[in-house]
Amino acid sequence: MSLHLGKRRSALAALTLASALVSLPTTVSASPSPLGLGFERGFAAPPLDARPKTRYWWPCAEIDPNSIDAEIKQIADRGFGSVEIQCMLAFDPVKNGWGSASLTDRMERAAQAGRKYGIDIDFTVGPSWPLVVPGLTPDSPEAAQELAYGRSVVAGGTAYSGPVPAAPAPTAGVTKQKLVAVLAVECAGSCTMAKPVKLKRDSLVDLTGTVRDASLSWTAPNGGEWLLLGYWQRGTGQASVSRQSVSGSPSYVVDHFSTRGATAATRYWDDHVLSPRLRDLVKRTGGDLFEDSLELDANLHWTSGLLDRFQDLRGYSLRENLPVLSIDRIHRQYTSATPADTPDFEFDDGSGARIRDDYYRTLTDLYIGEHVGPLKKWANALGLRYRAQPYGTTIDTARIDLSVDVPETESLGAQDDYSEEPFFWTAGGAVHLSGKKLFSLECCAVYNSAYAQTWPQMLRHFNTAFTHGVNQIVLHGVAAGHVPGMAWPGFSPFTMQGGNGFSEAWGPRQPTWDDTGKITGWVSRMQYLLRQGRPSVDLAVYRQSYGRDVRIQDGAKGFTLDYVGPTDLAQVSVRDGRLAPDGPAYRALILDHQPTMQVETARKLLEFTQRGLPIIIVGEPPARTPGANRAAAQDAELGRIMRLLLARPSVRRIAGQNELAPALAGLKVRAAAESSVPGLVTVRRARTGGDLYYVYNPTASPVSTSLSLEGAGSPYKLDAWTGKISPVGQYQAARSRTVVPVGLAPGQSTVLALGRDISRHATATTGGEIVSDGKGIRLRSSTAGSYTVTLDNGRPVQVDVPSVGVPQELAEWKLTVDDWRQGPAGDRETVRHELGLHGLKPWKELPGLADVSGTGVYTTTATLSDLDGAYLDLGDVIDTFQVTVNGRVLPAPDQVVRRLDLTGYVRPGSNTITVRVATPLRNRLRVTPGFPLQAEQPRQSYGLLGPVKIIPYREVPIQE
Repeated sequence: MSLHLGKRRSALAALTLASALVSLPTTVSASPSPLGLGFERGFAAPPLDARPKTRYWWPCAEIDPNSIDAEIKQIADRGFGSVEIQCMLAFDPVKNGWGSASLTDRMERAAQAGRKYGIDIDFTVGPSWPLVVPGLTPDSPEAAQELAYGRSVVAGGTAYSGPVPAAPAPTAGVTKQKLVAVLAVECAGSCTMAKPVKLKRDSLVDLTGTVRDASLSWTAPNGGEWLLLGYWQRGTGQASVSRQSVSGSPSYVVDHFSTRGATAATRYWDDHVLSPRLRDLVKRTGGDLFEDSLELDANLHWTSGLLDRFQDLRGYSLRENLPVLSIDRIHRQYTSATPADTPDFEFDDGSGARIRDDYYRTLTDLYIGEHVGPLKKWANALGLRYRAQPYGTTIDTARIDLSVDVPETESLGAQDDYSEEPFFWTAGGAVHLSGKKLFSLECCAVYNSAYAQTWPQMLRHFNTAFTHGVNQIVLHGVAAGHVPGMAWPGFSPFTMQGGNGFSEAWGPRQPTWDDTGKITGWVSRMQYLLRQGRPSVDLAVYRQSYGRDVRIQDGAKGFTLDYVGPTDLAQVSVRDGRLAPDGPAYRALILDHQPTMQVETARKLLEFTQRGLPIIIVGEPPARTPGANRAAAQDAELGRIMRLLLARPSVRRIAGQNELAPALAGLKVRAAAESSVPGLVTVRRARTGGDLYYVYNPTASPVSTSLSLEGAGSPYKLDAWTGKISPVGQYQAARSRTVVPVGLAPGQSTVLALGRDISRHATATTGGEIVSDGKGIRLRSSTAGSYTVTLDNGRPVQVDVPSVGVPQELAEWKLTVDDWRQGPAGDRETVRHELGLHGLKPWKELPGLADVSGTGVYTTTATLSDLDGAYLDLGDVIDTFQVTVNGRVLPAPDQVVRRLDLTGYVRPGSNTITVRVATPLRNRLRVTPGFPLQAEQPRQSYGLLGPVKIIPYREVPIQE
């Protein structure tokens, strides 16, 4: 249990929460429980802390105070477990910005509503992002600092007399700067050659002590060209992404590498944000203190006292090594620069990369100790967890994730069909090895998809995240629905400049809002499953990098893997050939073209092999240590250890990824889940009551395969849409593995569990599908005929399936559309359209519906003969849908597969079938005044597109 859950809920709140559950059934398997009764109950109705969170976008205190209670109730009613209040901007920042009395009042109301409706209220550490504090100026010592340099070329033998070379002009508002160093160094060639300019390290002269009144006089030694370099510390002048619209006082980004910055933020909370009532509510309610991504903007990150701290931590002086730190735009906000880019200067002895490693390592140390530490301590004292996205350029994100309470990553894309950036998942190993229970994801912002994102697209984001160890989703997000003076669809921080931007503004403004409970129910169950037991991961891939580079293990398809670093490995051991045996229990460790390694880490690897851990080195082994202190001695020791490592019997060295799979097989390393065909990805959770296997098809094609799962026991299918747990009727068991047939549509996922053995199952069939209720098995088929079913005792059984009705395509429909649009008064109005359809088409091709968004109800009738059951295959549907048959609403349908079992809902004779579809808002906003950027986008296809078919089937009991 998290540190705050046990103390916040009165009995009344608990009852309110229970009554607010949406689409969370209470059906569990019959006793005796095959997976554990408590587990099955938790899966059917997940606890509060298993539910997804959502960001709650506020225009700070401009939100209607009287709407907060109702909006939080709506969010809770849709199955969310937490709201994260984000004060993004204020139209009147003096009256309603960060630190204002009116904002504190709104925060109190939100915290009270959270207690009332039984959900967490999370707060951001400051308004917008990155972290800013009102009252700071660009020159404040608590504000973010940078190092910038100026240069002058001096010919050998000539004198220089004048001001210290000045750095380029600072950001507007920065008026002070402090001289850090003046260095003179001879260039190995021309000082104006293309980067990197080579510098003779032995020639370097520190002239800092000769400066008088910002000027100096110096004569260059004879010969060659010399550079005179002046290094200046100054404020970055960076504001939040919302600029100065967040507070009545100017607000600037704090120094993230000094306690001064963190203390300024917490002091402001104590003095201006936390009223006695709000403080008491926060302690009672709990939740998270959240800090968004580390989107800092500087020439080079700096902080006062960095030279001294570097000397203490790295054991040598940084001052004389400043020239090799600079890489163009390396610390600029949203930069594409990486540590592998060409620096401005390099020393002729090749030490530059080592020095930069030490600089980046020091920044990471300072960020953890000076920023994360104080904020976490302050948050915990309030009963809050500190949740953060500590990713940025030239810091070790995975190591920082070890220091926060809840590490969070982000899915941020430019396309609706999500293509992952591997860097965002590299912290999974650190999370698993640290024993942290949560790995959070801010999901799923896509540029230019405001009011166009569909829930199937969102589900792809969720599933991709789950495959990388994420087990907490935070939506990006729900927007405040009631802001005075704003016309429908209302306030959204990313659509204020022309109506398009990052997605998404969820909430009652969206026609799909009534279906959101189905999605959150599915997410809640998935997150509940992915927090059970412990992670079990096949491979560990060593990665030590301060950039975003990730080496993809194409040769290990079918294996699960984590990226791990030196800090992770320092605390773990090997037993029975498994790395971290009480945690992920990795079966092998891979080093893939890893150029550097600390001596201490190499010693650990040698120790691991002595205990039987397989290690595969792809390409050259690490040849140098990452730091510059005692480099020659450290490199020699690393080389000695690597030679010993390569001689170990459990170590293999291969040339490339094409040799990885054979090398793993040669070391007898198998994946926990093996598929007979490629395409599927899996996640395993090891638990006492039976292991869980999450299976996902990320491809664009259906995948049908036999999945060999490590572990014994009967397999069960866990339906996260309905909460139902069903025995798998057909599988094979041999040699501590269970082989299960699996078929998944594109984008579909499922969960299999290994539990208590059932009395009988089939191992093969010549046709149809084997279904089980735990008491007996049946053959289900949509085609009549004679089939042979092989039972688990090896006995073949002939099963005769009688005649089955032919599939019917349903083409005649009555369509009633409620068209959501902006009314004359600026509020939402609804206009109804009614059409008769002879064949299904997207709304944009139907008369009067080309620019319509909203909800549509499709109604038809189907005449059926006597049957055992039938499937309803809806074909394509955009966006969410709900099916009603003969007046009865079917359980929450899979929004990806769109195939429903009608058994128990249809009857012989006439049947009325209704499909309600809800859409995004883009098509309507394209023609709504004030949304010119939406008008530039093409129309989306909405509605029930089909083809819609009813497919009857027969079920025949299989007699032994």
